[in-house]
Amino acid sequence: MDSSLYGDEKIAKIYNRQFDTVYRVCFFFMKNAEDAEDMVQETFLKLISCEKQFESEEHEKAWLIVTASNTCKDELRRWKRRLENIRVLLGQEDVVQKEDDKVLEWVNDLPVKYKQVIYLYYYEGYRTSEIADMLHCSESTVRNQLLRGRKLLKKNSVYAVRSGVVFAAVLTGSLLLATTVYAVYYFGLRDLHLGKENVLDLTDRDYWEEEIAEEDIPTQEVDMISLGGISGSPEFTACNEWRKFQENYDTDGVLLAEIGNGFAGLEEEYELVYHCYTQEMADEVDRLCEQYGLSKLEGFYLAEDYDDLCKQAGIGDVCKSVGENVKWTFCDGYLYQDGTFYMEGRVAWKNSVLYVTDYDLIRTVKGSFNPLTLNIGAIEEYLEWNYTTENGQSVLLANSEAKALIIAERDGSYIVVNVLGDVASDTFEVSDEMLEELADVFDFSAIP
Repeated sequence: MDSSLYGDEKIAKIYNRQFDTVYRVCFFFMKNAEDAEDMVQETFLKLISCEKQFESEEHEKAWLIVTASNTCKDELRRWKRRLENIRVLLGQEDVVQKEDDKVLEWVNDLPVKYKQVIYLYYYEGYRTSEIADMLHCSESTVRNQLLRGRKLLKKNSVYAVRSGVVFAAVLTGSLLLATTVYAVYYFGLRDLHLGKENVLDLTDRDYWEEEIAEEDIPTQEVDMISLGGISGSPEFTACNEWRKFQENYDTDGVLLAEIGNGFAGLEEEYELVYHCYTQEMADEVDRLCEQYGLSKLEGFYLAEDYDDLCKQAGIGDVCKSVGENVKWTFCDGYLYQDGTFYMEGRVAWKNSVLYVTDYDLIRTVKGSFNPLTLNIGAIEEYLEWNYTTENGQSVLLANSEAKALIIAERDGSYIVVNVLGDVASDTFEVSDEMLEELADVFDFSAIP
């Protein structure tokens, strides 16, 4: 690269534009600010001396990420050889690190090919096709390395791989401690996680067809998420406290037995929305609303059709009309006075192949107390990534073998799309690409 093409001024602009990204990569490998800064300097020195002309800023960023990764790996190999020599000399080959270092150690001990794709996919947000281009390999190779890398992490750790955003949610007490200048926040399922709960185990259908004694009813422990807000928000906190209150209230069922199957004589919203059956429970709902500045959900309304739901909720066409290749079916829906709603639907669309899935879409208006929660099975089984839809909306995508989710936060709403697969054929075959296409089909900008 000649000096006229990449002079001091142009290098300075690239440095300012890409420094944060390069630093994050180096900090991940080196685990401390001083060494990371040295590797950043080495990376940009390689930029000055290279002969690469970039086609775009994204191309420039990709080259710097790969170069920074390789620079750090080369340095760590030298360190490892020196460290091994020192340990042999001192007779300390079996030195064990502190417990607090183990999580980051597990990741750093992954084979390079796994560690690199995990970083690019989860932390930098690149798609598998983009990573394949960057690393000069096939997309199937990248996907296999992601899968194997996650399995190795899970196997080597007493923790599950916490969320798709491995580096923000699991590894990086250290990655985010250096300075707030370099801290990056990623939205993940853990931000909605309320804890675990025992529910009926419906997986063995043949078992349920037989007559079962009450003491033999099978249950399973699952993870629950809030549909009304993100961790730290008033909506989430109120939902979590309400859930804990219910777990510890009327544990022997005596009060409920006194009410029977009839109404308890409370106002409609307490019984229909919050499932209260005593005044004490209704008082707790009021207390939570007052403490966290929230409004109760009230004014239940059953929508006549999709257009009616959108009109009553005050939203635009979230199930956007995108031509002959997409067919929407509205199944059912209800809402409350504030615009919080629940909708069931089915969508079929064709791009390279034909996809069909049923879904639930839940929209909670910020400032309202929505007690709804969702059973997501085992949170550690999800592959998660942040995705920007074709119309520029940032969403979280989470995919597992049995369920997929699309989650978005808008200025005035929390939105969760529970992707169910093809309920009619009792199949769930939702690939990562299909989930991204589905996110593009929805128009989340229509919901304020």
